[in-house]
Amino acid sequence: MIKSLSLFLMLLLTLPVIGICQADSLKEGKRLNVIELGVSANATSDQTEAIQQIIDKASEGDTVFFPEGQYLIRTILLRTGINLLSQGTINHHDSAKDGEFSIEKQNSPNPLILGQEVSNLSISLNGESKNEGIYLLKSQNIRIYNTELTGDSTKLRAYPGIMTFQCSGVEIANTRIHHFGMPRRETDSYQPGTGIRILSSNTISIHDSEVYKNGENGIFIYGSRKVEVINNVIRHNGMSAIQVAFGDSGKEKDYTFSYNILEENASDAIDINNRSKEKAKDIECIIIENITCGNGFVKGESTPDGSGIATLINVSNVLLYNNEAYRNNRPAIYIESCGLIMAKENWADNQVEITLDLEELHLVKNRFSSINLIANTKAQKIKLSYNELGSLSLPNGIQVNEFLVENNSFSNGSFNFNLKGQMHLSANKIKNTSTNPAILIVNADDAYIEDNEIESLHASAIVLRKTAKNVHIIHNQIHSFNTAIFDDSSKNLAVKDNTLKSIAGGEENQTFRTHFPDHLTMEGNEHIGIANSTAVLFVGKGKASVKNEKITLGEAYYGEVEIDD
Repeated sequence: MIKSLSLFLMLLLTLPVIGICQADSLKEGKRLNVIELGVSANATSDQTEAIQQIIDKASEGDTVFFPEGQYLIRTILLRTGINLLSQGTINHHDSAKDGEFSIEKQNSPNPLILGQEVSNLSISLNGESKNEGIYLLKSQNIRIYNTELTGDSTKLRAYPGIMTFQCSGVEIANTRIHHFGMPRRETDSYQPGTGIRILSSNTISIHDSEVYKNGENGIFIYGSRKVEVINNVIRHNGMSAIQVAFGDSGKEKDYTFSYNILEENASDAIDINNRSKEKAKDIECIIIENITCGNGFVKGESTPDGSGIATLINVSNVLLYNNEAYRNNRPAIYIESCGLIMAKENWADNQVEITLDLEELHLVKNRFSSINLIANTKAQKIKLSYNELGSLSLPNGIQVNEFLVENNSFSNGSFNFNLKGQMHLSANKIKNTSTNPAILIVNADDAYIEDNEIESLHASAIVLRKTAKNVHIIHNQIHSFNTAIFDDSSKNLAVKDNTLKSIAGGEENQTFRTHFPDHLTMEGNEHIGIANSTAVLFVGKGKASVKNEKITLGEAYYGEVEIDD
């Protein structure tokens, strides 16, 4: 696994666009017009044998051409080097055997187009199929372009529009695939019917295409590597727009999902889900400049899914950059048991959720409604920097060994730090409009709060419980209703060089209040309290070092505390 973040980014951003270039590999031959060679267009009879004879007699590089019209077939078998080009529409004849998709039977008896162990050919056609539109098996260097495939939308368990199995070098470009399978009817269940299904294949490019209104996923990728999905519109499908699933081969790697519009699919925009028990898999994936909207609903009702940008489960080395997500059902980014993840310059109107194990997460220059760590989160490192956020939700008992929150803006910051690990809040702008403290520290090891601007309009700015220890509050600008900093006997608290200002109207208008201080250090702070009231209040006994404090407005009362001045 790549340990250096800078190296990780360099590798991801310089990944080549896969593409499939066939100009040098395909020979140019003759155009064979099927009507001139005896095929009947618009006939009601099965034309399979007549068409197949033309394909079988063609020479490598030839193109079998279908003029305008309707051509009824059972299955056309591809041959190496023989291209198909259709202006007319190729349909299934009534004699073509029908079938229902199942895990045991994932290919039909009669796909519209079947390529088995073929190579070096192109396909451009209009097809209407009650089974697969195009099924490629153990084939390579195939280009599907300017194609439209229409499925059977009355079928409950449909085969995919395009399926590849153990193929390589397949390009799908400028193609429309739709209505393979009945529309999803229930929020808690779905049925087969995928637009494009990539199985145990490699070097696949899907670009400039439209995949829509299929019963299940728009694009499903299983046990495959080197797959790019670029500049497509994937919409109104019954599951995720793009789903990556993992087999036992360990080949899942090198994915590029970029510049797509992913909208109103019933599940996630992008779902990368590795449910194996092994450690998070390094997949070297980039997810860049997608726009997603309205995913996670069936007939206006919420499904269990619907992440806006991506769901990431048990994977590592994923970069999410400059994506936009609107009105999706579930979190913009959902992260579960992952390795190294970076999200930069993304925009979403909802949250990021993190749960279970996490090695390293970097969120940079994003805009999210909130960052939510779910219970049982155990992370090595989380770094939030230069983000625009609503809030940061931290349940009790999580563990983050290194938690860095730097140069962010929070519009409704109310943080509960009750965790194991080091915590560092630096140079943030935090506005708190709730009745809970802006920052509550119950438990944290070596917590630093430095150079922040904190405004808490209805509650104390910072509250420290007795269980907190080694907290450093340094050089902050704090403007607070009620007590700006309230210390309930935390151990080894250091408060230095802060400007603490009270907002009038609170029940307790102190700039600083401590109960039974336990080796408290205060130095160089300015206190702007309320006139004719106590700004600095020490309650009970304890020990404190107080040096160079400036009381601009209000008074100080140290009571029975032992002061080292």
